[in-house]
Amino acid sequence: MNTSILATDFWAIWTVVPQTLALSVLILILGVIIGTILWQLHDSRFGIVRGIYRVYTSYFRGMPLLIHLLLTYYALPVVVKVFSDQFHWGIDTQHISSMYAIIVSYTLYSASFLAEIVRGSFKSVGSDQLEAAQALGYSHTQQFTAVWLPQALTEAVPKILNYYTLLIRQLSLAFLVSFVDIFAKSKLQSSLNAHYIESFVAAAIVYWILCVILTFIFSKYETYLRRYERGTAL
Repeated sequence: MNTSILATDFWAIWTVVPQTLALSVLILILGVIIGTILWQLHDSRFGIVRGIYRVYTSYFRGMPLLIHLLLTYYALPVVVKVFSDQFHWGIDTQHISSMYAIIVSYTLYSASFLAEIVRGSFKSVGSDQLEAAQALGYSHTQQFTAVWLPQALTEAVPKILNYYTLLIRQLSLAFLVSFVDIFAKSKLQSSLNAHYIESFVAAAIVYWILCVILTFIFSKYETYLRRYERGTAL
């Protein structure tokens, strides 16, 4: 193995880490927002609304992310053109960036999993905690902000952060629609120098370093949340 090429590839691959992390954060935030909305659909009194939730989650969980990504990539310009023609928006669908397809497909896919994380976290708060808050004279708003939300976040945040590390690795599929992430950069480097082992080893090291750093940060944050939870429990 050529260590000089390995080092060169490592630093070349590292240059795309910021954009990979930034895109992952954006998708995660949008996924949590949509997932929270989906959670409300699950708890709706109306059967048809709960049916929408079940269809949504079963569809995205049953479809490979790669297929969903490609479907969105090819279908998004068609859908935008239909609405553009209908409402006279004048959008040039020939110049729709593949980034929109990545954001839409990954967000909708992630939301189906994040919805269950959010729902399970809020359901994990014991009814005795809410009853105690009610007995102490807390209003509904105070029960939510002072008891329910902090304890639910203690459960949700570590799981959401763990999903974030998975999302970073899942972005390697976006190479098929021209997004250059860590894996895509290693592919490009290997095509330039024809040293495939060095390029992929460099990518593996970058992924590993990111995993170690993020795991350390998340564990510290989880410890902080656990201490905060003890202060909010009644």
